[in-house]
Amino acid sequence: MVSESPRPLRIDVSRSSMESPPAIAALFVISFDIRAGYVVSWKRTAPGVEVEGVVEYKSLPSGLHNVTEDLVYFVHEQYAGISAFLNLPATAAERNAKMFAIGVLVPLSTGRLGKSWRHAPRLKELTLKYAENMSDMQNLCDYWDTYRIGGCGSSAPESPLDSPLSLRFRPSERPDQSSRNRAFSDAMVLETFRPALTPFHPASSLPEFTECFGPLIFPLYRAALLRKRILFMGEVPVHTSCNYVYDLSLLASLPNSLLQLLPNDRIPPLRPRPLFNVGIHDIPYLSSFDPSRSIIDLDTDPSWIACSTDTVLTMKPDLFDVLITLPAPYSQQTAERAFPKISIVHKTGGKPNQAQEIQLKATQRDARRYAMLRRGLRQFPDDRPTSPDEDRSDTDSTYSSSPIVEPISWTRLAYTSFIWWASAGENRDGLSEEEEEQQMEQDSRLLASQPREVALVAYFRRLTSQIFVTLAGAIARYDSDLDDLYNDEPYIDEDDDVDASLSMSRQSIHGDEGSSPLLRQRSSVSGSPSRGSRAGHRDGSAKDTVTITVADMAEMGLDVWSATDRVFVEELVSLWWDRRAKVDSARIRCCGISVL
Repeated sequence: MVSESPRPLRIDVSRSSMESPPAIAALFVISFDIRAGYVVSWKRTAPGVEVEGVVEYKSLPSGLHNVTEDLVYFVHEQYAGISAFLNLPATAAERNAKMFAIGVLVPLSTGRLGKSWRHAPRLKELTLKYAENMSDMQNLCDYWDTYRIGGCGSSAPESPLDSPLSLRFRPSERPDQSSRNRAFSDAMVLETFRPALTPFHPASSLPEFTECFGPLIFPLYRAALLRKRILFMGEVPVHTSCNYVYDLSLLASLPNSLLQLLPNDRIPPLRPRPLFNVGIHDIPYLSSFDPSRSIIDLDTDPSWIACSTDTVLTMKPDLFDVLITLPAPYSQQTAERAFPKISIVHKTGGKPNQAQEIQLKATQRDARRYAMLRRGLRQFPDDRPTSPDEDRSDTDSTYSSSPIVEPISWTRLAYTSFIWWASAGENRDGLSEEEEEQQMEQDSRLLASQPREVALVAYFRRLTSQIFVTLAGAIARYDSDLDDLYNDEPYIDEDDDVDASLSMSRQSIHGDEGSSPLLRQRSSVSGSPSRGSRAGHRDGSAKDTVTITVADMAEMGLDVWSATDRVFVEELVSLWWDRRAKVDSARIRCCGISVL
């Protein structure tokens, strides 16, 4: 039985006609054969482009027969693919089903996903015409002649949302305070965007993406910043899942302005690798992304983001690091809100498929930030109307008590109980109520007054810059202090004992970190060897561990009470700066003794 797609694909021909699709390297028709299954029944390709045995599997994910239509994105070698699927009633001889897809391949060099979505309205029109007379190929031939590579097809000017990264500028000196300020200022000013996105632009789903994940959008975004192998597992239609892959890769991309704050060479790709729809036939390809290889080589970088409907992939946890299980489409209409499930894959044994999935939750800080974000998005005139009940539901407490959010830690509860010590002049490293209000004001400044989709991109780009600029400042501060220390006091043998005592103190302070999923699955950052020597980085020295303070954590907008956020910072510093980091936890000291 064929069910209706919950989100029908609408075509705005008046708008789409203003945007010229990119040139194509292949045009193909995939039909359903009773005996052979899906086959390429018609094709036109540029020289050297092969589609047989490839596009029929990538274009038609498992379960597609349950919907009437869909739009599928995928990647094949240096090409991005898009196919429009149609499932119509047919005669008994055709097993009461007329299922086929029409798709194209476009070079990835023309931008993120090759701007292939600009073909979506026309491909859907072609499927309707083809369904009327499946023996008439004239429309297909005309389409190929119009848009084939070397033909008359051309691309409209790029939007900054899908333009490729520009050439890098690499400074030769350590960034100073002015360069860090300039990097953050550059990130605060986005390029000029067009008033609206083109039809079927994947970024149009950003508000829906944010709504679907709720506070979980933030830990998912941080996992992408760590360049993990991320797999979305959902049901058909896959158009939504493909859009989510694009959205996450967009939100987790680093602006070019941050390059001046990173090491001069050997850094991970600024943009995550989106693979879009994958299936069981892609298992050998996914297996080629070996996480033991270097992430700083574009050719061997093992990180990716993809989506699938083939649950067989979930039985091969060696293929991915993070698994996102999307709720069924109908669950969004139920009384109780259903959120996706984010699982961290924790390897438990020597065998490839022996692993434990540990659920990743949002922090209390994420819950407050998400409530602020939703309230901010409602100020945009193009947002949908909301009821008073929905407005009341967007309070901090609504999300802080959600099962997808980490419960308030006992250390924070104890801190609020002992807060009078701070008012009596005792030393504290937590955040007061006034300081947390300042954090909320900080969040509100991240949201720009632009179209919602653009505002969300700007929001996360500024958040990324806030994190990286703060860490670059902390590293520069440490290196500056270390240089002074080496110049003034060259003999400091006793500091080894100090470092040991700090390590023991950190273990006692972070006694609740055993429950952190990231802590249990991460490799030992503090014990990893250095990959190279740079300014301020002395191999084999205990001084190589950079201290990230509670104030730094607050400045980055992270949860000072969360062990998961502390592990995130340590892994981020290791990945992007090739440095070891120790993150101070929030605590209270009374009479010089740490009591929390």
